[in-house]
Amino acid sequence: MSDTRDWHNLVITFDSDGLEVLASAASAAVESLRRPPSGPRSNWTPAALHHLVTSLEICPDEGINLNTVLAELGFVVWSHGVVPSDPACVAHLHPPTLVPAVVTELAIAASNQSMDSWDQSPAATEVELHLMRWLADLIGFPETGSGVMTSGGTASNVLAMTLARSWAAKKLGVDVLKTGLPPEAASWRILCSDQAHFSVQRAAAQLGLGRDSVTTVETTSSGAMEVAALDRVLIEMTRTGLEPIAIVATAGTTDLGAVDPLSEIAQRARRHDAWLHVDAAVAGAFLLSDRLGPALSGIELADSVTVDFHKLWWQPFNASALVIRDAERFDLLRVKSNYLDRGDELEGVVNLVGRSLDTSRRFDAAKVVATLRTLGRLALAEMLEHLVDLSRYAGSVIESHPQLELIATPTSVMCVFSAPDVSDDDLRHVQQRLLARGEMVLGRTMIKDRATLKFTFMNPLATTDDVDRLVILVASELNTL
Repeated sequence: MSDTRDWHNLVITFDSDGLEVLASAASAAVESLRRPPSGPRSNWTPAALHHLVTSLEICPDEGINLNTVLAELGFVVWSHGVVPSDPACVAHLHPPTLVPAVVTELAIAASNQSMDSWDQSPAATEVELHLMRWLADLIGFPETGSGVMTSGGTASNVLAMTLARSWAAKKLGVDVLKTGLPPEAASWRILCSDQAHFSVQRAAAQLGLGRDSVTTVETTSSGAMEVAALDRVLIEMTRTGLEPIAIVATAGTTDLGAVDPLSEIAQRARRHDAWLHVDAAVAGAFLLSDRLGPALSGIELADSVTVDFHKLWWQPFNASALVIRDAERFDLLRVKSNYLDRGDELEGVVNLVGRSLDTSRRFDAAKVVATLRTLGRLALAEMLEHLVDLSRYAGSVIESHPQLELIATPTSVMCVFSAPDVSDDDLRHVQQRLLARGEMVLGRTMIKDRATLKFTFMNPLATTDDVDRLVILVASELNTL
């Protein structure tokens, strides 16, 4: 039998020797980050990166010194990755991360609390519940509101639609988790805008309703759901015997950052007894700002809300949440187990597995709480407002540029634009060439069947000078076509 002393420097312990080993290893990991690309990404080709990465032996018979392994990761991976803090990394809702969150990640991994049951994460469970209660208050939910952390906006939206489906079945006296979909489910429909996130369709597919059960509603030129179009769809559904079991409103669309008219949509949802879910993965952070928050008026009327901390809260992946108006509705999900969530726990014990589609889960709430307590609401609001102002500045520069055309006035951190008399293929070439050379990670999307380019401003250190440089770079590339 092996001598367990051989493993002492490998297993995390919390005595002085164990913590010293961890601190030394953490220092080596920091050192491995010292060779980032000189721009938003390296200019290595996919083939070259494939060759570089596959040269690493994944699991040698004899282990390699950790410092060597970390240095190799620095050379092979971190020096060829994307740099979210570079001002030219503007394609996606991919943020640079904040120091309090990153250092807390180390403690999260070292302490390894498992968020499925209270006996595996007693204080951590209370922290997550405390954060969810604070978030429910921020949204404007009553005292019954609470939530659960998830892996991302897609997971939060799928969880919300799972609850909506179970709620619709419960009204018929059916336990859908036990007996499956009732015959009435053939007429169930989920409504969302034509700019809503694709996870709504994914949820419908996974829930046995099918993607065809999702009915999209036209949007205005700003990208927000058009209420008159929603009314037309609802009238037609009533006429044809279809039942809207859920309406998904978006607070911050992925491309234009548009916020649907939440109060008006809530009125329609109540009238049809449909579950109202607000996907605020993007704009949920606006609730921190006195200036930006009013754009989400009506969010407090929702049955459930998605908030992504790994977007405009600048958290490392993964960190999202689903918050619901009435925490008792989580019971629609609960499946008791003999070893985990038995139902005979001590008074006050909450096993979060009863609220989640996951079982084992990381203590991601800790890094969010560390960030909120360290920065405070006012600083976070200022960072958000700066990015929105930066996007609006980019819109004004593009609007006055002779080669470029603004698609919609920016209202969030995205600025979508095109170029007159330029083909879709030309825009693809612009985006791909800048990416290949490592000069810019630029967004490209479709708006109303039209190809466009997109800046997404996530870096609070970016300036108007950076915006000017990005616009010049895009225009110069267009000139080479």
